[in-house]
Amino acid sequence: MKSEEYTDDAFWDQVGSDSHTFLAFWSHTCPPCKVMAPIFERLGKRFRGSIEFVAVSTYDRPDMAKRFGVTSTPTFILARRGKAVRRFYGVIREQTLAEELSKYAPLTAPPDVGGSGLLTKIAGIFRRN
Repeated sequence: MKSEEYTDDAFWDQVGSDSHTFLAFWSHTCPPCKVMAPIFERLGKRFRGSIEFVAVSTYDRPDMAKRFGVTSTPTFILARRGKAVRRFYGVIREQTLAEELSKYAPLTAPPDVGGSGLLTKIAGIFRRN
C-alpha cells in the first residue's frame, strides 16, 4: 500500500498498532530504490497478512520521513507501536531481508509467488522513473 492511499489518521493507526509495518522510504530519483522495488514487492507478497508493507515517497510525505528520522533513500523501517523496531539502508539482498523480517513475523507464502496488485503498481513507480 502506498502512503498516499492512507489518510494521516489511518497511516498513524497502522504504524502505531500492535502489528508490524514495513515502511519503504523511497525517492523517484534514487537508483538503489529502483533496484529494491521488486524485492519490496515480492516480500510484501511473502509476508502478506503478517506484516503490512507501505511505500512512502519522501517527496510526497516529508513529514513521515522526518518523523522516522529518514535522511537518505532507500531506508526501510520495521515499525510497531509507533516506533522503529529495525532499520535497513540501501540495497539489501532479498534473502537477508526475509530472514530478518521472519524474526518478527512468519512468512505466509513461498518465494516464487507471482501475480499483480497494488505492490506491483508501487514497483512500477520505481521502474518508471
